[in-house]
Amino acid sequence: MERPAEKNNRGRRDGRGGLGRSARPGGKKDFAPRQAWENPGGRPFPERRPRPKRAAPSGSEDLCWGRNPVLTLLQNRPELCRKVFLLAGAQDEFRDTVTRLCADRRIPLDLTERDDLERLTGGAVHQGVAARVAPIPPADLDDVVNALDPQAPALVVLLDHCQDPHNLGAVIRTAEVAGAACVVCQNDRSATVNGTVVKTSAGAAFRLPVARVINVGRTVERLKHKGFWVVGLDHRTDETVWSSALPERLALVVGSEGDGISALTAKNCDKLVSFPMAGRTGSLNAGVAAALGMFEWVRLYGCGARAPE
Repeated sequence: MERPAEKNNRGRRDGRGGLGRSARPGGKKDFAPRQAWENPGGRPFPERRPRPKRAAPSGSEDLCWGRNPVLTLLQNRPELCRKVFLLAGAQDEFRDTVTRLCADRRIPLDLTERDDLERLTGGAVHQGVAARVAPIPPADLDDVVNALDPQAPALVVLLDHCQDPHNLGAVIRTAEVAGAACVVCQNDRSATVNGTVVKTSAGAAFRLPVARVINVGRTVERLKHKGFWVVGLDHRTDETVWSSALPERLALVVGSEGDGISALTAKNCDKLVSFPMAGRTGSLNAGVAAALGMFEWVRLYGCGARAPE
């Protein structure tokens, strides 16, 4: 199983122990604005409509958009919601639900024109609704683990420098479905839980504990002391995920987009496993690799026992 490397549309290469993908080029090439020109039929091609820039939230707030994320926010974490923007003129059950939830929780509701909503979300697929959100406080990993039954199967997903918010959101969404207790990220050189992560996770980022740690190596040792076996996804190893059963109390380590699991983290894992692959691509997206690992564990033990909400 190759190290999960995250999505990079610029091409792929095998990095150190990773589901390798090449880093995005550092600079952007400057292009002059494209002008409309006459086609053979004599009619000018229309100029492309520029995508609006997303309105910048204040330093203490973020923005989330889409029906599932905003509804989950209002139902599960209303204390984080600062204001809701709802497309004016919409008449359906969703609008009635949002209006009622905002009124019950005394959250400001702004009926917004489509152009203003497009500008607010930067042209994202907002589905007619967006919300200002306070930063989601990170979970305490020790509190989450201590609340679990020490004799029951449990799953923790540890991301080693995951920098792509889409991959982070995908992992959080899958982890919730698999019954994971927690997703763990690093403070430095890692994606944070922002609007893109919330949208990609379909709102799961408001429900599943997401902890942040300073040092992955020390976190691996802490999890071992709590009775977890640490298994890393590494496409360079010959041992596949099916060579032997994954442990009941599993800390699954997923590497970064370009380099995969760091050498020190790999050394601290109890075992490294890979997924057999055909073809010449040689790598899997980090979110996909994490999902395969999680659901191999689910196949063996069923959906995990989460800490009480």
